[in-house]
Amino acid sequence: MSRNGSGTYSLPAGNPVVTGTTITSTWANTTLADISNALTGSLASDGQTTASGNLNMGTNRIINTADPTNAQDVATKNYVDTYVGSLGTMSTQNADAVAITGGSISSILEGATVTASAPAASINYDFKTQAVRFYTNSCTTNFTVNIRGNSTTTLNNTMTTGQTATMVLLVTNGATPYYPNVIQIDGTTITPLYQNGSTITAGNPSSVDIYTITVVKTAANTYISFVSQTKFA
Repeated sequence: MSRNGSGTYSLPAGNPVVTGTTITSTWANTTLADISNALTGSLASDGQTTASGNLNMGTNRIINTADPTNAQDVATKNYVDTYVGSLGTMSTQNADAVAITGGSISSILEGATVTASAPAASINYDFKTQAVRFYTNSCTTNFTVNIRGNSTTTLNNTMTTGQTATMVLLVTNGATPYYPNVIQIDGTTITPLYQNGSTITAGNPSSVDIYTITVVKTAANTYISFVSQTKFA
């Protein structure tokens, strides 16, 4: 190999040539072939060659690059700063939340889980993986909704104090309606505040009831929750 594992090139044995040594094909051709292989394995500055492995920059920067034009182009800092700045000021709240302030965002797409069944007697609402959950088959029983981060993460560990989370639950009802009669957070039953101060005690027949649940975390494992029910038929 013309280069070692660190990329250092070393001439083949017998080099450099001692003064007065007669040039022979035996060592000269071997040396030239080795140099040829080393050059072939190098990246050409004019872009003729393609890298065959990851480039380790050793904490150095790639500088003086153009802004990207193709989908797989590397983005410059200026390009990212300009693009993100047009959306607004983004700040990471935790591993699962980003806050955006200012700027102009034309639309936001939210994750939804559409389930071709009715809610079971107890369901988990995994906030980290969905903003909306829609049950398309008619309910057969009242049910408990347990709000959590996901199967391995609590809502308490998903949210920080002062954050608000809003989730939407769509429930289909037949002639006999049902509703979520128990609401929990991380397995603990809560008493929410209801729209217009009226506790929800039933679903609406032959319709889709939409429950909007807004949770405000005020301290560790402490929340104020707001629930509304809207009939669509």
